[in-house]
Amino acid sequence: MEHRGDESRVGRRTSPATLRNSMLVMLSLAAGCVDAVGYLGLGQIFVANMTGNTVLLGLALGQAEARAALRAVVALVGFIVGVAVGAAILGPGRERSTWPPGVTAVLALELVVLIAFAIGWFFAESEPAGLTVYPLIVLPAVAMGLQSAAVRRMGIPGVATTYITGTLTDLTEGAIARLRPAVSATILDGSGEERPEQRRPSARGLLLPADVWLAYGIGAVIVGILTLRWPSGVLSVPVAVLALVVAIAVARFRDQR
Repeated sequence: MEHRGDESRVGRRTSPATLRNSMLVMLSLAAGCVDAVGYLGLGQIFVANMTGNTVLLGLALGQAEARAALRAVVALVGFIVGVAVGAAILGPGRERSTWPPGVTAVLALELVVLIAFAIGWFFAESEPAGLTVYPLIVLPAVAMGLQSAAVRRMGIPGVATTYITGTLTDLTEGAIARLRPAVSATILDGSGEERPEQRRPSARGLLLPADVWLAYGIGAVIVGILTLRWPSGVLSVPVAVLALVVAIAVARFRDQR
């Protein structure tokens, strides 16, 4: 009996949903790394956070800083192109699977783009200047757009790996809902009829958005450390993480339909 229980626990640990969640956390770590590199090395621009870029663009226009405005525009356009290409690969509708095959294809393309960025970053010696900065803004922005489209296709409520504001908002709302005292199982709606009460989110349901948020921040910490010690190779971390995600997806979710 004890042996069966051990097998059951192993099965739960390696279930498709659990593996998918771990891969999403890894994607968030990679995105945090890439966004931090963009901010530190590409003229204080974000390549994943388009809310921040919109503010930076507005500030640059208001202060008549043409170069800063152009950097923000290039990042915005690159991100939009990445999302558009990802959406075209994924196609319309939502697939009923833990990890749709189209997601793997989009992430594989993201890996190629991110490797190109890493190569350009290495040859620029982590200090791009002049016109070389613009293609080095486009590439990671496209990569983050691709990842955004891929994760969005999975349709996991409250989870995004490249823009964390929504994830943090949903996490906070879920935590507050979790803390509310339980009331009766049914409540009356406006017509006077009983309907089931909306259930409070479980503690387990809050773990994924919390982990995604933390991983994004940890990615920035890693870049901050490596920038001081190995600036030209700092992108090896997100490239390796993304490569691992793609490899796992091919090995474990290849036959899903």
